[in-house]
Amino acid sequence: MNRNDTTRAEKLERLSLSVTPTHWDAWLATNPTSHPLQLSGWGALKARFGWEVRRISLLDEKGEIAAGAQLLLRSAYGVKMAYVPRGPLVDWGNDEQRRTLFELIELECRRLGVGVLKIEPALPDTPANRALLHASGFRPSAQMIQPPSTIMIDLADDDALLAAMKPKWRYNVRLAERKGVTVRVMQRSDLPTFHQLMRETGERDGFDIHNDAYFDAAFDLLTPNHAAFLVAEYAGEPLAAIVVALAGKTAVYLWGASSERERSRMPNHALQWAGLRWARERSAACYDLWGIPDDLGQLAMALASGSGDGVASEALPVQLETLPGHGLWGVYRFKQGFGGRVVRMVGAWDKPIQQPGAQLYFAGLTALRWKNELATKVRARLADQAANVWQDTPSEPGIIAIDNAAQWRTVLAQTPNPHVLQSWEWGEVKAQTEWRAERLALDCAAGNAAFQFLWRQPLPGAPLRIGYVPKGPALDWSNLDLVDATLAAVERHARRRNCIFVKIDPDVRENTTAGRLALHALERRGWRFSAEQIQFKNTATTDLRMEEDALLAKMKNKWRYNVRLAEKRGVIVRMGGEDDLLTFYSLYEETAHRDGFLIRPPAYYLATWKTFLRAQNMPDNPAGGALLLAEHPDDPQPLAGLFLLRYGATTWYFYGASSERHRRDMPNYLLQWEALRWSIAHGCTTYDWWGAPTNLDDPDDALQGVWRFKQGFGAEFQPRIGAWDYVISPIGYRLITESLPYVLTAMRRLQSFYGILNGMTGFSSTLDEQRPARWFGHNR
Repeated sequence: MNRNDTTRAEKLERLSLSVTPTHWDAWLATNPTSHPLQLSGWGALKARFGWEVRRISLLDEKGEIAAGAQLLLRSAYGVKMAYVPRGPLVDWGNDEQRRTLFELIELECRRLGVGVLKIEPALPDTPANRALLHASGFRPSAQMIQPPSTIMIDLADDDALLAAMKPKWRYNVRLAERKGVTVRVMQRSDLPTFHQLMRETGERDGFDIHNDAYFDAAFDLLTPNHAAFLVAEYAGEPLAAIVVALAGKTAVYLWGASSERERSRMPNHALQWAGLRWARERSAACYDLWGIPDDLGQLAMALASGSGDGVASEALPVQLETLPGHGLWGVYRFKQGFGGRVVRMVGAWDKPIQQPGAQLYFAGLTALRWKNELATKVRARLADQAANVWQDTPSEPGIIAIDNAAQWRTVLAQTPNPHVLQSWEWGEVKAQTEWRAERLALDCAAGNAAFQFLWRQPLPGAPLRIGYVPKGPALDWSNLDLVDATLAAVERHARRRNCIFVKIDPDVRENTTAGRLALHALERRGWRFSAEQIQFKNTATTDLRMEEDALLAKMKNKWRYNVRLAEKRGVIVRMGGEDDLLTFYSLYEETAHRDGFLIRPPAYYLATWKTFLRAQNMPDNPAGGALLLAEHPDDPQPLAGLFLLRYGATTWYFYGASSERHRRDMPNYLLQWEALRWSIAHGCTTYDWWGAPTNLDDPDDALQGVWRFKQGFGAEFQPRIGAWDYVISPIGYRLITESLPYVLTAMRRLQSFYGILNGMTGFSSTLDEQRPARWFGHNR
């Protein structure tokens, strides 16, 4: 350690204090962010069962504790881990305090030889809080210790608490009292009764429980100041029991147990009512019901639109009668009736402290994840085989294979705002590049959906298939039941086609309720955000539902001036036909060379452009396209051009090209203005500019310059949810996305080294086509 490090360490040590348990708990009592898992008694409990305990505090100028953390330490397989349950306790909005406390924690961890630091703070799962953790050097952990999702009840007087309950729960609380159920605080002599109730509950519901000594120690270390063991009885017979713990303003329902006896007397309702009142009498402000299915917590935070308060349980768009009855799902049915807010915490986050311990830990988590994924896939495969879904045509009810263009257009018309990449024409284009296109319609009780499923073998002769639903599926993404049914249909069809994985990139705006519901559903079902964003993740649009003067007025002054300047300088824009396509391709080729992006051979683009030009001339076809060319009287060749795709009421600016000639005459500005006018003339209400920066705040994003050009026309940024992959074969997926690109790069280098590429252009082109992004078909 150099002198600067030593000075910093000494300074940090002067800021910390080895506090007594009494001092620590006294501070927790006044800290609004306290949690029972940070009590000294909780640390002492864990210390009796194999953990080491360290408490780290940060002092203010008066020598009082300002922030702190109770660390639990344990070694396994040669790796020492430090764990902070529901902590650290810090003012997360105070950057200096947060950084200093983490420095103190890491200093202690290094001194103790810790490989990995794991924290599970009591922070709501919001983008802002996740950003704080990322900024502090943490990464989301694959290993959760505490349940991240819960129901929080804001404590008030009896009338308000009862009013917040569902009527049946309110009735059952009063019924228990009328039927003679009483609740009292247990004494140590009652612990054998508690143990028996816990064993009975574990055997009945199929979960492991702590041994008797653990609960005995919890009683000794937490009661009476910080916890209560409550028992519900009838005529002196114990029926059920719970344990409620308290720190500061937060009470937590830790454990519960019940018998099958006298259940009609509603002892469990009476117990929770007593727990709420016990916590309130000790000045608690909230009561944590501790543990519900994480799917529901994720859904709640999606609906909360970035708020850390979550949403009321009755506001969740779920039908209780359709929820599973096992595990935490059954528990949720009971807990939600007491009212309160469904909230999700950020969960567990890890930070490597020392190598190689951290590497070993993360490798172990990866191996565990692979094992679980493999087990899940095997179970799914067996279930599919049992259901006889491995056949060429859809067999599940409500799935219809469409093999007629007119019928497919009718199906898409029943979905909101279908994308042109889901059109029959786009499938025909992709069929010319070794893709097979299948169109599937879903008709179920939840509604209608459709998806064009493309699949291919990226390596000829190899039994590897990939699936892709470009800018789909098409459905109402705010309909959660329909989203689940549609994703399930896509997953089944990908398995039926023996795909390694399937990729979708729904055309759903990210920062809307529908977008948040979509993201929740994808994560809940095991989809993963894709490293290969085949289409542009984000886009920009212009609302065309206005007069031309109003559209011009929305432009920036300089853009409006340039449109008029181009006209004054003689630039004209005309509609192109099939005879102009080779000329447009030459412009496109020039643009690609100048701007440094790859394009396909001309045959691909000519087929695409001809397909949509011909569709444009078909009456009643919602698909179409247009070629616009900007020309100048002094130049025999077009100066610039663009190709529009259209479907329904939307136009997409898909391909653009320009030369260096007459650039000062502003042909591109007039070209875009005429494209907007063409869209309006053909009944379109939205102009999609097709491509915007992934991150508007990133000055190095390659699309920043393009975005400034589009923004000048009044384009509005539209963040999308991006591409997501559903992995069926984890091994094959890693081969396709990780290993194979390195192999192909090495092959290209070898070819270059031996001078083969110049003489084997066909083979080099094939290699270029094998890059993962190329398998899906970039538009450039």
